[in-house]
Amino acid sequence: MLDALRSLLAPQKSKLRAVYYGVRQKLVDAFRSYGEPELLATLRKLGIAEGDTLMVHAGFNRLSGFKSSPTSLVETLLEAVGPEGHLLMVSMAYMSSAYEYLKQGKPFDVRKTVSRMGIVSETFRRRPGVLRSLHPSNPVLAFGPKAEWIIEGHENCRQPCGPGSPFEKMHGLHAKVLFYDASIYTLTFFHYLEDMLEKRLPFRLFREEPLNAEVIDHAGASHVIQTYAYSDETIRRRRPQRMTAELERLGLIRRARVGNSRLILLYTSDAVEVVRNMADRGVFFYD
Repeated sequence: MLDALRSLLAPQKSKLRAVYYGVRQKLVDAFRSYGEPELLATLRKLGIAEGDTLMVHAGFNRLSGFKSSPTSLVETLLEAVGPEGHLLMVSMAYMSSAYEYLKQGKPFDVRKTVSRMGIVSETFRRRPGVLRSLHPSNPVLAFGPKAEWIIEGHENCRQPCGPGSPFEKMHGLHAKVLFYDASIYTLTFFHYLEDMLEKRLPFRLFREEPLNAEVIDHAGASHVIQTYAYSDETIRRRRPQRMTAELERLGLIRRARVGNSRLILLYTSDAVEVVRNMADRGVFFYD
């Protein structure tokens, strides 16, 4: 009886949801819509300047108020950093853990494997001139004068976000990280900070044995590379909110709104300094 009632109510619930979201969309369109000029002005106010190296984690929601397409969003971000700047995004091919993805044994084709990091990341991946690093678990997309250097050699990094990786090079370029309608906890640069602390941790950061992964390079040639995945204990004990709470306390997280979108900006140099100072006090972002 209860199952039958639920089946009768399901269509009504679906219709009510459609009406609700339709009304919300009309309100956003009427009062919270914005375009490329307003977005660019907000990025400038937030602290993004021409010549910056900018890593972007982006969502794309029809209720955000942005009146244009993911392509236009990417072009606005490129305009914000200018011709001498760099735009970076992550382009992982999975939504699960890196370990689970690598265990599947699927070849990673740097030219064709789709980014599962959202439509903005995938749109950026397909843009002419964008380069992608040859790493199966943490590939980085890069555009700008030093893009080739940023992604170069990533396939040789057994620790995917550590020494020699694009994430280390980001720090060297004093990169900024923008969260556009995305949680601050999508911060992939967090893994570079973990690598930075590895020798000071009382547990293994990575699994003991590396995993083999097949990658197909830009010329279509197949290679087998080795990479480490994070240990179960690392994943279980992570508490990134301890770091973000300290950044907040020090006023190092910048926030802005445009239309119905929320933007957050932090500097990699601030994150590195804060994490080092915390570690010197014996405070880590783990249980």
